[in-house]
Amino acid sequence: MNKDKTTFFIGDVSLDEYYSAPYFPKPNDKVLLQTLPAQMGGSIANAACVYTSFGPSASFLTALNHGPLSQRLCAGLNRQNIDTTHMVWDETLPDSKCIIIITGDENTVLIPTLNLQAMEISEATFEALCHSDYIYSTFCELRPLRYQGMNAVETLKRIMRTGCRLWCDLDVADVQDGDEPFFELVDTMFINDFGYERLAQHVSGNPVEWMVGKGIQRVVVTHGDRGCTLFSSADELRMPGIPVEVVDVTGAGDTFCSAFLFAHTSGLDVRQCAEFANAAAALAVTAIGARAGAVGVRRVLEFMMDHGIDTAPYGFLATD
Repeated sequence: MNKDKTTFFIGDVSLDEYYSAPYFPKPNDKVLLQTLPAQMGGSIANAACVYTSFGPSASFLTALNHGPLSQRLCAGLNRQNIDTTHMVWDETLPDSKCIIIITGDENTVLIPTLNLQAMEISEATFEALCHSDYIYSTFCELRPLRYQGMNAVETLKRIMRTGCRLWCDLDVADVQDGDEPFFELVDTMFINDFGYERLAQHVSGNPVEWMVGKGIQRVVVTHGDRGCTLFSSADELRMPGIPVEVVDVTGAGDTFCSAFLFAHTSGLDVRQCAEFANAAAALAVTAIGARAGAVGVRRVLEFMMDHGIDTAPYGFLATD
């Protein structure tokens, strides 16, 4: 593993408030919820924690107020070997929380917006981003990025010139007007089935072909328990999923993406990256919590062996 690789995760960190319900309520309905223990969460923070559980360190950037909950969230990241010295503090923002309702083997995630319009980064943070090898984020989290009068796209273009590569999770494809320039900056894009269908409504023709045409090197479409499909300008690869008993799917996509990124930075080929990421995500859904995938390399390899997968190509990853 190349421990010299530096990665910035830009995005949300929150307190996930969990509830279970016999069913998800319909309009004008009323249902009793059972309160479950809260968990540290936030899509990008979850991905960062899974990534660092495999060995490398990372830096985290988002905007929060300076209250007790924010300090608790940052302390949680620090315990996972994630640097939070580049955080932007904005006292006008509310506390960052997320509501997750579990119904059987499905969950519904309600994300209150912080109404963040602009996240002005310092010169030191900009320089740190320019010296990083990878940035992992989403369009939603990148839109507020600002630096010395430049908008997010202009700021990222400056950063990308240094050789940094942008990896994004398009997830459910919450694409807005004006987002098209972001696609041209992305090196690797992740998108789930629902997001793929939504993106098809915004672009002409095949969404994957459209994204590859924008210069994206790899497009990874995730299919939940059915695995994933990888696309590039020259190839297509389908990797089946691993059947498991599902407890909580929260954070499965974040686990997949960060595990794939870790495998890539470690020098594995795309098939091995997909196989390792599939296993990490399948293992994650067998426990409750959005960071259930932050278990380290050895645990993922044990899970792979238990499911008949040859782990010889991955042995060098387990350095702990």
